[in-house]
Amino acid sequence: MTGEAFAVLAALAYGVAGVAIVQGRPMARGDNGVFLSVLLTAALSCLLWLGWGGTTTGAQLAPRDLTGAILIFAVAGICSNGIGRQAMYWATERIGAVRAGLLRRLTPLFVLPCAYLLLGEVPAPQTLLGSALVLAGILIYVLPQTRAATPAPNAPQISANPFGLLLGTLSALAYALAFAFRGLGLDILPDPTFGAMIGAFAGALALLALALARKGLRDGLRHLSRDRQAAHWLTALGLSAGQILQFFALHSAPVVSVALLGTLEVMFSAAIILLITKGETVAIRPLVLASILSTAGTAILLFA
Repeated sequence: MTGEAFAVLAALAYGVAGVAIVQGRPMARGDNGVFLSVLLTAALSCLLWLGWGGTTTGAQLAPRDLTGAILIFAVAGICSNGIGRQAMYWATERIGAVRAGLLRRLTPLFVLPCAYLLLGEVPAPQTLLGSALVLAGILIYVLPQTRAATPAPNAPQISANPFGLLLGTLSALAYALAFAFRGLGLDILPDPTFGAMIGAFAGALALLALALARKGLRDGLRHLSRDRQAAHWLTALGLSAGQILQFFALHSAPVVSVALLGTLEVMFSAAIILLITKGETVAIRPLVLASILSTAGTAILLFA
């Protein structure tokens, strides 16, 4: 399976998780399962590494290079699991799932300069063409939905407040940095399961430190551990699968391609809402046109 195919599967997993976040928000009493999702990512990636990649990690690198790779993966994990994931949850609570999802589409735009500065990656013409088609498809669908979509039942009041928009933009930037650092770490140590495990543990520690600093020991631990409903577990599974699949994608595909294919998450979320949950209004015609453009762009990226 190619790296681009792994990226498409990751987008599907994130699409499922995005819908589950909205479903879990009305019943949330703590962090809506953010910490649960990071812990599950750490556990699953650790099991995969022990059963698959753990036998080669120590033999491939000198201790100094191994330490450098671990630090890079940890920074990537703090960017994605700590800053990016938490900021997107907070943004969704303030401006709604649709606006927050739209702001996350800024990730590929941030990835371009990050990948160039950290990895020296210059996108090929086919990548730019496929990227343009994918982004056009996403925008055709998402932009009208910022007015048409409705929040989930019993959800808190939402609006386009400036702080929520800032949080959504911060999340997109954090995810872009995570993509670039993951690619840099995989250049040193090509072990996706090890990188995902280190990043998840680093992100969990960052979230724990933030909760303890904000709420103290007792209330902080309660805040991180209270939300364990079915929707929160589904979110955790989706985010965990998506992050691990993205690591496998980055192992054999350019950072820019993986980030741009990640924009298909919105299309998968829309399909799930339309066919299963029916929790938001979905415009059929923009969805069909967006699907055609996104599929064409994906095909170009897959076979470029």
